[in-house]
Amino acid sequence: MRQSNHAIRGALAGAALLLTGAGVAPVYAQVSAMDYDAIPNCQAFRRSPAGAWTAVAPTMLIIDNGMQLSFRPGDSMGPGSEIAGVAVPIILDRHCGNL
Repeated sequence: MRQSNHAIRGALAGAALLLTGAGVAPVYAQVSAMDYDAIPNCQAFRRSPAGAWTAVAPTMLIIDNGMQLSFRPGDSMGPGSEIAGVAVPIILDRHCGNL
């Protein structure tokens, strides 16, 4: 009987160590493509009725993480698309209007 008590205590101590160890691990923030933002030149883009955005003039977006994205006339982005991990159509919808 004494041996099984030691086994139970050992198992409980191990479980306690595992649980406290899990709380010590570093926490990393998850950044999605929709979390980025910029202040676009809305006159440089046109939105189609289907939700795609097309550049109509040369322009640059300076993303809040420091990345710069350049666009030339004719560059197009469909809804749900990403450029370099940034959901540019969502940024344009947010600042330039979502029809």
